[in-house]
Amino acid sequence: MSALEVIEQIKALPPQEQAVVVGFVHQLEGDEVSSPKAIRFATPEESKVAGDKVVKQYEPVFRKLSH
Repeated sequence: MSALEVIEQIKALPPQEQAVVVGFVHQLEGDEVSSPKAIRFATPEESKVAGDKVVKQYEPVFRKLSH
């Protein structure tokens, strides 16, 4: 069965059954996020700390660039 066939089967389900499928898909997405292969984005706080560290480390360069 192809993915398109599966999608058509899901569309034909009553709303309550579709909700079960949606829950299953969200569960799969959660499993991907927790896997080591998943991409993790920095939080705003982590981004600020990293940015501040770079600016501090290369402060002379940033000063020259600002003139």
